[in-house]
Amino acid sequence: MHRGTRTEYRPARVLLAAVVTLLATVVTGPAATAAPDAAPSARAAATLRCSLRTASPVTFSPAVSGTPRNVTARGTVNLNGCTSPDGRRKSIRSGRLTVRGSGRATCSRVSGVRGSATVTWYSGAGRTGRVVGRSAVTPAAAGVSGYTPLDSFLSGRITSGPMAGRHITGRAAPTTNVSSCYGRGLRSVGLRGTVTVS
Repeated sequence: MHRGTRTEYRPARVLLAAVVTLLATVVTGPAATAAPDAAPSARAAATLRCSLRTASPVTFSPAVSGTPRNVTARGTVNLNGCTSPDGRRKSIRSGRLTVRGSGRATCSRVSGVRGSATVTWYSGAGRTGRVVGRSAVTPAAAGVSGYTPLDSFLSGRITSGPMAGRHITGRAAPTTNVSSCYGRGLRSVGLRGTVTVS
């Protein structure tokens, strides 16, 4: 029984990963362009780290299911508690990421992700204070390993605005029940996790 439960959550997580990937890509651009040895040094020199949580569930049209199909995802993600490990982005305390993307998705994977996203950065917690800037992001078309399509958006590169040219990585887990994915399909999902710009 426990084993079956894990199987149910894994596809939902993959979908979330795809969504996250889509979001992350929008924020930073294709992660595939990074050099093979860039990950360790990037992690050590992180420019910004934030927690993430969907402002409202990310929606899918049509619903994501066990059958591969072209799916469009839309959503808004709040970035909170942002800190700057390398001290270069101390002025950023929070942000809001809006994303719209599409890809061929199932409950366990997503590919061919396309779309765009914008992150608005704020000087205060909870998206208060002054707007520090806006970053444009594009998704990693190949997607990444993770739990859902959202993870694909959490693996990309910022193409313009603050931190342009830097990579973004993230991971998100569902905050809503995703066990229906292989049955009637999944039309929306809530997420929470972390994101790093390096």
